[in-house]
Amino acid sequence: RSFFMGLFCAWCGIGFLLLFTAGWWFLARFLPPPAPSLDAAEVAAIYQQHTGGIRFGLVLAMIAAALTAPWVAVIAIQLRRIEGNTPALAYTMLVAGAVGVLVLLLPTLLWTTAAFRPERGADLVMLLNDLGWLLFVMTFSPFFIQNLVIGLAILGDKGAEPVFPRWLGYFNIWVAILFVPGGLVTFFKTGPFAWNGLLAFWLPLVVFFIWFLIMFAALLSAIRQQSGTTASSAV
Repeated sequence: RSFFMGLFCAWCGIGFLLLFTAGWWFLARFLPPPAPSLDAAEVAAIYQQHTGGIRFGLVLAMIAAALTAPWVAVIAIQLRRIEGNTPALAYTMLVAGAVGVLVLLLPTLLWTTAAFRPERGADLVMLLNDLGWLLFVMTFSPFFIQNLVIGLAILGDKGAEPVFPRWLGYFNIWVAILFVPGGLVTFFKTGPFAWNGLLAFWLPLVVFFIWFLIMFAALLSAIRQQSGTTASSAV
């Protein structure tokens, strides 16, 4: 039973990627992001012209955000296997991951609020849009901590059969570092550190999606290993 529950939680990560891409990208058309240099009238026009797509797309994105909860949980379980009776890193990762769920969820509420009454004043629509994008791109810190502790836990695995390969620890630490430029978007409206820029948005976004795919494959292996260990212990 635990084997299949672990697989379900791991597959929730892939479900997140698919639903979030369908809703946030294809329906809401938020990729590429609206430039932070746009004026209020231009921002309001986006929500007025694509109201239906934004509303439906963000509903899917909201469902997708919830799927990261079981995904985070199954990673924490594997980290606890590494740490044993003192799972400080596993619990840290679980808390940071839970905050990450909110970081993915709350922007959808702000953007859909802007689309709920697209006829409202352009300045108010722009304010909601700004809040959504700043929250979505700038709040890098929980993801930084999440990936950092995953990396540290993997590198600290002294077991005869490591739960994850050692290179995955270094990979997670690099992923954490590459999230940091997102914290600079408050200073820029154009260029690579703007919320639609290469270093603050595109690089972290691509890394984030690649991380999900690599961690998914690693989790499947770890869950099978755990199942085999449990079966051997039972015998």
